Amino acid sequence: MSHPYEITTESVKVAPPAVVSLLHMGGMTPADWVTVLTLLYLALQIGLLLPRYLTRLRAYWRRRRES
Repeated sequence: MSHPYEITTESVKVAPPAVVSLLHMGGMTPADWVTVLTLLYLALQIGLLLPRYLTRLRAYWRRRRES
């Protein structure tokens, strides 16, 4: 095995616990981060779906006015 490959592999193995430790020292528990990420995910989903629904609603109202 080459030396850079070993460093990369070991870094990837250590990264998740290191990130959790740093976040915990920063004052947020893993449960807090899960909540924050869930809310971010919901906001992104709403932001992506809202334009689609508005377009469909406008088309519906346009068709309804024309009939």
